[in-house]
Amino acid sequence: MTKSKQTLIAWLRDAHAMERASVDSLDRMADRLVRFPELAAGLREHWRVSLSQAQQIEVCLKQRFQSDTSTFKDLASRFIGIAQVFAVEVSPDEVVKDCCAAYSWRHFEIACYVSLGAAAASLEEPDVVRMCEEHGQQERAMAAWLERQIPEVTLAFLRP
Repeated sequence: MTKSKQTLIAWLRDAHAMERASVDSLDRMADRLVRFPELAAGLREHWRVSLSQAQQIEVCLKQRFQSDTSTFKDLASRFIGIAQVFAVEVSPDEVVKDCCAAYSWRHFEIACYVSLGAAAASLEEPDVVRMCEEHGQQERAMAAWLERQIPEVTLAFLRP
């Protein structure tokens, strides 16, 4: 196996860990947003999308590359995601910060899928390219939705 193929596999493992962290943070955020049911519902919907993405990456690793996910990377990413959620939780404006964090995380994921897709294309892995494009589109849709929510959530927070 070439070094480039090994790198692709490592990046797929990173993407799996990234999605598992996303699943954890979206779940915790949605639980706390009782004052914002539409926002909580949108985060729960994307929680399902992220869970599906993690499962698709895992299947890709196992079936296409006879590899597995990285337990260490999964745990490390999940721990970072959990710590991030709890760090925001102590501030009174947590809903605004949650929206901003979720929005920025979507853009991080988009960038990862663009990079991963380019690597897969260079290694002639069209199934991986398609998966990355699909995941990137899902993340772009969620980022656009969050962008529309941020002003409304901010103004709602500022109201007495």
